[in-house]
Amino acid sequence: MGIETHVLSKNFPGLSSSWDKDILEYNKTITRIDISEPKVPYFKKKLPSTILEKMRWKLSFWKSKIIHAQPITSNNISENTAPLFFEAAVPIILKESINTVILSIGPYKYSEVLILLKVKFPFIKFVLDDRDYWNEEFEKLNSTQLLAEKEFQKNVMNSVDLILTPYQEMKVKYETSFNKRVYCLPHCVDTDDIQNSSSSAKTDTIKIIYGGAFYSNIEDNIILIKEIVSLLSGRGKKVNVNFFVSVKGYEKELEHPLIKRFDFIDTSEYFSKVQEADYVILILPPNRVNAMSSKFFELVALRKPILYFGGVGDVSEYLIKYRLGYHITSENLTTSVDEILSNITTQNIPDKNYDVSLHTFKYQTKLLVDTLNQL
Repeated sequence: MGIETHVLSKNFPGLSSSWDKDILEYNKTITRIDISEPKVPYFKKKLPSTILEKMRWKLSFWKSKIIHAQPITSNNISENTAPLFFEAAVPIILKESINTVILSIGPYKYSEVLILLKVKFPFIKFVLDDRDYWNEEFEKLNSTQLLAEKEFQKNVMNSVDLILTPYQEMKVKYETSFNKRVYCLPHCVDTDDIQNSSSSAKTDTIKIIYGGAFYSNIEDNIILIKEIVSLLSGRGKKVNVNFFVSVKGYEKELEHPLIKRFDFIDTSEYFSKVQEADYVILILPPNRVNAMSSKFFELVALRKPILYFGGVGDVSEYLIKYRLGYHITSENLTTSVDEILSNITTQNIPDKNYDVSLHTFKYQTKLLVDTLNQL
């Protein structure tokens, strides 16, 4: 859109990302700064086996407890980094005549840089982009830390002109809590990735796939997945279920003769496998039932019926309202099996007329730019 954009980022030496190829065209306008990683305390490195190790472990544990009794956030990776970002941001703002600064969080503690920059550049527009749930961090804090973190959050919010969040739930919360202008910027679809996927011929096997990370507190959802797989198989159908997960966890809970587990794979490869599948699984924990995650609209764009395992909320209502998939619960297991089997023939779900273009980067970027120009 002809907008000059500069990026300031922490340096991640030796690491690769799924988005490395996406930044090549503007790689020359990225500034990376080195930030030392926080030291890991001894008690988090290993479990003790000798008397001396146990003594050292205890000392390390209690030292950490004393230190963390102070009012700090649990996101230690961004602790004390705001001055470094401030020092790097100032010359960029001055040299490039920057008029809008957008800071993406979490981690959260480095957002203090907005407070510092607001003092030095009072006439620049500052935008906070919260892609996660800041308030979820509150659950990890003691009473002293909680008061300090809420005060810190308020100070950050007071220094910005606009707040971005991908979830309507958080939009309402921020508007109510801070009386600030909030814009819902949803996760978007990279149409290049979607178009590069290819579809395979149908077989007599029901192919189901899941890809991504595992949240905490999804044990009940995994039980439901295994139950519905068994019910489908019990109807005399061949069922093939593949999980591609990026982190360990739930190995025992996921054990099932028809479910296979694989390591995480490249995005384009995963999309190709989704195109070959009949159904794609979406799992959300109780605290994310209103979160249209980054993968949600990608699955919608791939035109595959979604089997959603999670609580009632914005996600389940959206899927049902627009006929994009099924919300599977312990109460509707049998009827869900009937509908899944029937849909293989009818292909009524998902609605083929659903307009995916509303979720593309091109469409949402234009809306965002219009909003920024109104500040």
